[in-house]
Amino acid sequence: MNMGWVYGGELSKEDLENLISSFQGLKILSWDLERLDFPSGVDLRFTGCAFAKNLEIRWEAISPGGPFQVLVLSDSELKGLPITPIPGSWERRECTIMISEQAKRRFGSQFGIPSEREDGVINFRCQVFLRDGIVTFVSSRGADSGQKS
Repeated sequence: MNMGWVYGGELSKEDLENLISSFQGLKILSWDLERLDFPSGVDLRFTGCAFAKNLEIRWEAISPGGPFQVLVLSDSELKGLPITPIPGSWERRECTIMISEQAKRRFGSQFGIPSEREDGVINFRCQVFLRDGIVTFVSSRGADSGQKS
């Protein structure tokens, strides 16, 4: 069993921007009714997520311009966050979703999906977070261009 850490709370726009900026190498996907894209910087629209190999931050505005409900899914314990641990016994399991070459076009290049594989299948890594043994969150982490199994 691998432990998982899940944190949640309400943050102002400034506090959420600071939280996201405190982690290196996050890829940000942000959306509202008008657009969905990977902005070049921290652009907090109504809803979004920021992710890396070992972490995902999700947010949704409570009202336009904030404050925001924030969720952090992490593979390791994080200290000093402006939000609190969500109670429960958390564990995580890695799973691989197989994506066909044709379906790959639906994903942005920021997910790191390789352009080609001999068998036309992409292995997309996810972490499944279970709370007290019940699947609660699935966190996409990117593609694995490894060998066929």
